[in-house]
Amino acid sequence: MKFSQPEVFDIPRLLRESSLQHVEYHPVLSSTNTLALQLLQPLVACSPALVLTAQQTAGRGRHGNLWWSSAGALTFSLVLRSQELPLAPERRPLAAIAAGMAVRDALSSLAPQQEFLLKWPNDVLSGPRKICGILVEQHGSGDDQALIIGIGVNVNNSLLEAPEEISRRAVSLADLLGRPLDLTEVLLQILLRLDARIQQFSSQPRMAMSDANRCSVLNGRVVSVQHGEQVVSGTCVGIDENGLLVLQTEAGIVRCPTGVVSQW
Repeated sequence: MKFSQPEVFDIPRLLRESSLQHVEYHPVLSSTNTLALQLLQPLVACSPALVLTAQQTAGRGRHGNLWWSSAGALTFSLVLRSQELPLAPERRPLAAIAAGMAVRDALSSLAPQQEFLLKWPNDVLSGPRKICGILVEQHGSGDDQALIIGIGVNVNNSLLEAPEEISRRAVSLADLLGRPLDLTEVLLQILLRLDARIQQFSSQPRMAMSDANRCSVLNGRVVSVQHGEQVVSGTCVGIDENGLLVLQTEAGIVRCPTGVVSQW
């Protein structure tokens, strides 16, 4: 199924209705995170800044994975000066959780009949299928230290056209609703909720983590987390206040700061 694509983005509206100070827009990019890194210094100078494209051809996921996308997907990177984040340095890994919750909040408002869940550390799911991936990278030093939050959401790109191994594991918002959506509106909803979630993780951390755990698809499941050559398996008992995944293993409690959930 192909959905007709409306006018892609209303840049003036993005600047008018969000906290953004600059939008770096390109119709086609290999990766928004890569361009954000290449333009890091000028983008940090006008933080918060957005790198945005209508089509990403070689998006990067965690651990060097590629993010498959086609026309109609929403792919962008938000550049924030680290000093402006209301999170202590040791709690900045929570930015990925905050971003996941923001996407979930936005999608839930746009498709209230659907259930969207968080899959630690960087995915949003609809049922068993992935609808959003997130890549958070920290770069620079001193006053120029910045956080790049890359987000890819399947919005108007029907996954029915994707390779079979992807269509089994992923879904788009348009596929769920049977109609295309306004990408500017979806992006604005995510940006506004990301501001709110980051503030909540700073001012109301217990409530924020309670929300995240309530929406976590892994809680109560037996999972395996791979980090490099090491694999840890156990029952997921939640995400802790610093964004670490907590597993009850045969050897006791293990906290995973990062890794790939290879089985769940």
